[in-house]
Amino acid sequence: MPFMTANSYFGLAPEATYGEAASVSTFTPIDSPKITTDLTWLDDSAFRGSPTMHYDQVPGVVKATFDGKAYLFSDVYPNLLRAALGSADEVSASVPVYNNAGASFTGYQHTIGLANDPATGSQAPSYTIINDSVDNTYQIVAARLVDLTVSFSADAAVESTFSFTGNAASVVSSASVVNESTQHLVPSWNCSASFNGASVAVVESVEIAIKRNTAPIHTLGQQNPYSNFQGPISVEGKFSFVVEAGENFYASALTRDQQSIIVQLTDPETGYNVQFGMDAVQLEAPVIDQSKAYIALTSNFVAVANTSDQVDGGYSPIYTITTNGVSTAY
Repeated sequence: MPFMTANSYFGLAPEATYGEAASVSTFTPIDSPKITTDLTWLDDSAFRGSPTMHYDQVPGVVKATFDGKAYLFSDVYPNLLRAALGSADEVSASVPVYNNAGASFTGYQHTIGLANDPATGSQAPSYTIINDSVDNTYQIVAARLVDLTVSFSADAAVESTFSFTGNAASVVSSASVVNESTQHLVPSWNCSASFNGASVAVVESVEIAIKRNTAPIHTLGQQNPYSNFQGPISVEGKFSFVVEAGENFYASALTRDQQSIIVQLTDPETGYNVQFGMDAVQLEAPVIDQSKAYIALTSNFVAVANTSDQVDGGYSPIYTITTNGVSTAY
């Protein structure tokens, strides 16, 4: 009997010690999960006096990758943010949060930014990934995030696509209890953007791509990577605007005009939200779009490293603040 993909579940948790499996407390609803085990096969095609090749295949080094897509659920999303940025989670005292109807909820602010610790390679925590695809429960340890792309347009939900690289997947026992996120996905129409402190009502869509260029380091004596190592961060993306009289986005994309941008993604039912702050954004490569009944403009952007966005010293191109109902650090 075939297995049903809808029975799958996914979770991740930071490891206290690199490569030692962590326990997942709250699981993340997932779409299109995929584990790939990348085993290098060493081919023996040395000449042996016969007109053939492939006398042997010997296993070489191995790694695993995990790819997935998830909506924004405020109680689990900080795991992805910390995997991308790496700093310790600074948790605030409780604050009141209001939904669209004016009802009050108790919230806690989680500030996560770029880790900057030369003594540890400025690495984000490693993560344990659990992916139950029904046929088996697969576990990847020592996983570090490669990239995270957040996309939202007014007529859709906020989505994130992401990838991790880690040690080879192993089969483990199924979770005895699967505690899924209890939050709502975030509709993009309830999101907001501000440029240099002023609210902007003409943003149609946004894409924020955080890249760490993570790659395995292989050394003698072990088949799995010695370390899955993150590189320097880059943050780039794209905005789409409705063009109105007096707009200056086109001109800003053709001159050095680094702008402070805050994007906030808010659940209308609870008021819980995720805020991306970038204090030095350069718009680039503007395109006037006349394919619709109204004029639109798309522009790429680069988030420039600056000292205002750092939470752990030095420079950073971005910081995040998540407000949710979780009082403990991620």
